[in-house]
Amino acid sequence: MKRILIILILTAASAVLYAQQGNVVPDNRLYSRFQSDDINNMVENLPSEIVYWNWFVDNGFVIKKTYPELVQTFPPLKFLDKDTKLAGEEEVAYDAASFNIMAYDFEILQNKTNVYRIGNTGYVVNILSDRDLVKKYNKMLSHE
Repeated sequence: MKRILIILILTAASAVLYAQQGNVVPDNRLYSRFQSDDINNMVENLPSEIVYWNWFVDNGFVIKKTYPELVQTFPPLKFLDKDTKLAGEEEVAYDAASFNIMAYDFEILQNKTNVYRIGNTGYVVNILSDRDLVKKYNKMLSHE
């Protein structure tokens, strides 16, 4: 009986979440990381993925100005080739108005923020840990 109740609750929660997502529109910045076919597939089959990545492009990282000697201890932020999924050239400039995290090769670590330097600008980008992302994302979902 408990098992049936749990399944019913999970099914209802999934239906509510799916209904809330409705017609999910991918943020244009996602096209810097994903192929159009991949985005279309997510929209059709995994709209929650699009909702997450739409959220991530504004909330999954923090940019900070730091000391020049500290900046050099971090690996460089590199552009991502979306076709090959390989890191390319290093980013050498930072413009807050046009910065798109999805254009870069980055790794989300499970329990630790991952930090990359942005050229010799004095800025670093902190990619939140998977643990912190889940907490922030779930908090956002609970406030919708």
